[in-house]
Formats: sequence, C-alpha cells, structure tokens
Amino acid sequence: MAPTPARPATPQDAEELLRLRVDVLTGRPADDAWRDTFLADMRVRLGTDPHLLAHVADAGDGTLAACAIGVVYRGYDGPSYPDGRWGRIHTVVTDPRHRRRGLGEAVTRALIGALQERGCSSVELIATEEGLPLYRKLGFDPAAHYLTLRQPLEPATAAGGTE
Repeated sequence: MAPTPARPATPQDAEELLRLRVDVLTGRPADDAWRDTFLADMRVRLGTDPHLLAHVADAGDGTLAACAIGVVYRGYDGPSYPDGRWGRIHTVVTDPRHRRRGLGEAVTRALIGALQERGCSSVELIATEEGLPLYRKLGFDPAAHYLTLRQPLEPATAAGGTE
C-alpha cells in the first residue's frame, strides 16, 4: 500500500492554506483584514493548538495541492458524545490542477483520523454538491434539521418577548 500523500499542516503552510481556502474555494481574493487575521491565526495555532487541525498534500512545486481544516469542539457529555467532543470540518479543497488524484480524500481521511484521535465521536461538515460523493464514500450521512443563525438576536427576541 502506498503511503498517504497527506501530512499535518505547519505554520509554514499558512500562506498556501489561505490560497486554497479563499482564492481556490471561493474564487476571489480575501480582503486584507481577513487575510491578516487568517494568516496570524494559522501561524500561531497550527501544531500548538490541539483544537485546530489541518492536513495537506504537497504539490511538489512548493505549493499545496489539497487541504482539509477542522476544529475540535467540546460540549457536554452524552450518549452520542461520551467525552463531549465532536469535530467539524470547515474546509476541504483541492487545487484544480491536482483534482481527480485522490488528494482530497487523502487529506480528509487524515483529518478525520486526527479528529477521532482527539476524542471526537462525531464529525460534521457542510458539503457542496461537488463534495457529496466523497463524503458519502467516507460514511457521512445527512443530518436533518440542521439550522444556522448568523446574526445576533434582537434584544426582545433574546429575552423571549415579541412585540
């Protein structure tokens, strides 16, 4: 069996993680404030923060071909979360020049393994249509009723009142 092309990301990968995360994934460059924040965060936390995990595949030319970035969360213990830990995969992206070589799968498998080693009994992600076949192959199932609130509640709503 050939060795996996995935390896844990290091602070030196921050620029390339930014390129993959923003330029390739969204198709547009990040504004300076977001870019600076992301780079500073990656440089400080990669390899030192046990809650931020990233795996990458090198392209062989000094760039990254693929990456998967995830976070360990801790809530309360329960039947589905014996240690209260779960993981969320925030980014999986492969540079278009390196697609269809199994690199996205390799970095995702490596990230899932790292999340499980950190005690995550569940791993979640939001999938694009393009990524669905990979995630289903890896055993992910749709979860019903997943909702997101991206704005703070109005004060009256937060207190339970309506007018």
